[in-house]
Amino acid sequence: MIKRKTNVQLTHMETRLYNCEYCKKDFLPARRKVQKFCSTSCRVKSHHQKTKISNKLATSNSENQTKKRSIDKMSSAGVGNAAAGIVAVDLLKHAFTKEENKPATKKDIQNLATKLQRFQRVNNMNKDPFGKLPYFDNVLGVLVYR
Repeated sequence: MIKRKTNVQLTHMETRLYNCEYCKKDFLPARRKVQKFCSTSCRVKSHHQKTKISNKLATSNSENQTKKRSIDKMSSAGVGNAAAGIVAVDLLKHAFTKEENKPATKKDIQNLATKLQRFQRVNNMNKDPFGKLPYFDNVLGVLVYR
């Protein structure tokens, strides 16, 4: 068993009693002149108590902020601003989108339907042995010769 030598100078030790900040008991500091706690356990408990209180305050502040946001009321000015924003976006979208990239409307589809006939000529196929031309039947979805 090895004994360790300690170089403690008694002249630097405090002689008066201090009051522990956690348990409020009087104690004689053992390590330095100004010591806040009487033991390590009091120091750790004090730290946990402070962090627990600060965490509760932080969560209550965030809850209050979310409550304030959820209580917002609808106003006519807000509705007007939203409508103006939507109109502005639609106008810009219409102005900067090329005509061929715009979505088809019901009218466009009706115009296509009137232009389409039932039989469309297939240009990349030859005539059949009887001399009839190939056509695609749009109603039945099959290839026919006429």
